[in-house]
Order: sequence, then C-alpha cells, then structure tokens
Amino acid sequence: MKNNKEIGDKGEEIALKYLEKLGFKLLERNFRGKRRGEIDLIMTKGVVIVFVEVKYRRQGSFGYAAESISKAKKKKLYETAEEYLIKRGLGLNQKCSFGAVLIDDTLNKREISFIEDIFI
Repeated sequence: MKNNKEIGDKGEEIALKYLEKLGFKLLERNFRGKRRGEIDLIMTKGVVIVFVEVKYRRQGSFGYAAESISKAKKKKLYETAEEYLIKRGLGLNQKCSFGAVLIDDTLNKREISFIEDIFI
C-alpha cells in the first residue's frame, strides 16, 4: 500500500500532464508558505499565473475529489498564493486565477476534470 505522499505525488503528476496538454506551463510544484499552506502546482497560461489544487481519489475512497475542496482550503490557497506573489517579486497586481484538477480513479475508469475558477 502506498503512503499519502506517494499517492499525492502520483495525482500531481497526472494533473501536470493533463494541464500541459491543455497548454499550461509549469512554474513551480509544491510551493510551501510560511503558514503551513501549500500550492500543488503553479502554472502559467499566457500572462496568467494559475494556482492549482490537485485532488486525487482512488476507488471512491473518502468520497469524490470535488467534495474535498472546503472553504478553509480555499482560504489557505488564497493566502499562500499572495505569499508566493510577494516572495517572487510579482506584486499583488499580477493577473492570476485559482483552479483545481479533480481526479477520480474507480476500478477501470479514470475521470479528470479542471475547474478553472474555484472561487466562483
């Protein structure tokens, strides 16, 4: 049985390949903020920086991926993104968005979707 880190890494790799096929380019993986926040993938598409949360579920364990993006998680993602922008000298006027890649693996079927703006 794989540990949570290995499972998370697998989900991020699946998400990264999926987003690259959609034209996104990787800036950074697993950015950790000072307040224990983490952003799974930081991508660009054109001039927009996209902060991406990856939710990977196998065989229906713990419900579906979309069900796991709570208000608290969104708040932490937003705060960590602000920290990233400041730390990289980009400023808070940088055009950015917040998305989620949802991966549900059930038996012999994998469903992947991308929510472009999780704050709507």
